[in-house]
Amino acid sequence: MMRPRPTEPLRYLFTDRSGAAAVEFALLILPLSLMIFAIIEVSVMFFAASSLDASVQKMSRMIRTGEAAASNMTLTDFKVKICADMAFTFSCSDNLLIKVDVISNLSAVTSATAIDSAGNLAVTETFATGKASDYMLVQAFLPWSSVVNYFTYSSAKLADGRYLLDATVLFRNEPS
Repeated sequence: MMRPRPTEPLRYLFTDRSGAAAVEFALLILPLSLMIFAIIEVSVMFFAASSLDASVQKMSRMIRTGEAAASNMTLTDFKVKICADMAFTFSCSDNLLIKVDVISNLSAVTSATAIDSAGNLAVTETFATGKASDYMLVQAFLPWSSVVNYFTYSSAKLADGRYLLDATVLFRNEPS
């Protein structure tokens, strides 16, 4: 009877191909699934941001044409109209923050700093429709909870882990 040499089990280990597909699948499934989830996350976030931007653009026209002032629109009414115009609300009515200001000096226009140094949302809501020919700055901020929580290393987050989507429109009210 022949005794197997000590190196034969190692040779079988390297030459046996019966489980190669399973091993390759196990090695590739994690990077593949991370890439698929990243694509889903970016796509949904892009869709929500585009929807918010389009809605803010459309509803800002009500201020520009004087319709908001004529109907005595309030901040709450404006928020409801923006959220109703979005394709999916994405918790819009509960979380949307609006800042509508009259701009007196165009060379000094600055966007509101929505996140403070501690990572908290720090927006003071305002709503001024202005008069004819006034320059207006409309800003909308929507905290966004990620769909897939794999991507927690981004620096563009609030202290509670949500991202902040925003939309800004600068325009001049139509003359009377």
